[in-house]
Amino acid sequence: MFTRMKLLAISGVVAFALLGAASAQERYPSRPIKLVVALGPGAGADALARFLAAEPLRRELQTEVIVENRAGAGGVVGGDYLAKSKPDGYTLGLFHASVVTTATVVNPNVSYNSIRDFTPIATLVTNPLAIVVNAGSRWNSLEQLLDDAKRAPGTINCGIIGVGSHTHFNLELLKIGSGASINRVPFAGGTGPIITALLGGHIDCTSLVWPAVDGNVRAGKFRALAVTSPLKDFPQVPTFASKGFPQTSLEVFFAVFGPANLPQDVMAKLVPAFENVMKDPNNLDKLERMGFSILYEGPRQLGDRVKHELEVVRDVARKAGIMKEQ
Repeated sequence: MFTRMKLLAISGVVAFALLGAASAQERYPSRPIKLVVALGPGAGADALARFLAAEPLRRELQTEVIVENRAGAGGVVGGDYLAKSKPDGYTLGLFHASVVTTATVVNPNVSYNSIRDFTPIATLVTNPLAIVVNAGSRWNSLEQLLDDAKRAPGTINCGIIGVGSHTHFNLELLKIGSGASINRVPFAGGTGPIITALLGGHIDCTSLVWPAVDGNVRAGKFRALAVTSPLKDFPQVPTFASKGFPQTSLEVFFAVFGPANLPQDVMAKLVPAFENVMKDPNNLDKLERMGFSILYEGPRQLGDRVKHELEVVRDVARKAGIMKEQ
């Protein structure tokens, strides 16, 4: 009798433990989630992460979301940190495109594999890329700039944010597609020095994300010749595709990833949460005012996007000899 009672007691303890484990899984998330940004404070990815964490994600996930900056090596430091994090859903990364695409092609110190070491969760927004000239420039269209670049090879200088950036790769795609010879002029200091150089007439054009040039275009100081996707407030600016260069289409997308092998129950909470956030008209309006273009994609679409873009940038790096410059 004692043995039977003991066995029943043990069975009860085991059942309670199993029930507790199941309950713990169902309660995800039961503690704060860390959202890692691979750039410093003030960057586009950081602003996006802090907007989401402040209210939309906290409301959807019913827990606090803490933004943590892990900047360095163009995003590689943050990417490496996420790849090595525990796949429990409590450490996620909100990365700009370079972390999972161009950085892995041009940086020899990348330790992670973008396909193998991350779980794609959602694409959120993009920053279109534009070719812009000074308003006093003699070029009023992309065709005029390209014609001059072909007529006098090596005489047109275009500012970019460092070798291997999206601004660089998109310029190379335009050069490959058009056959034009345009000098790339890398600026290690970021967009500020490029804007100053273009305003001062020290370079002829620049390839930059739209939010970086929007203010000067609105002020009549810059003229946009082409952009990677249509602009809501500037429908008159043509796309590269409309000018005959559909391959010139790289944009700086911002997406959420987890470490590899995120559990299905975790994904079952995260995927609908991000989808709901990105379908809320109030959120979308605020994000557009921040300069982002909305582009929500689920896990499969994001995974396909990364694979496709990796193929594109590897091909461009080979044709343009970008790897040799590192």
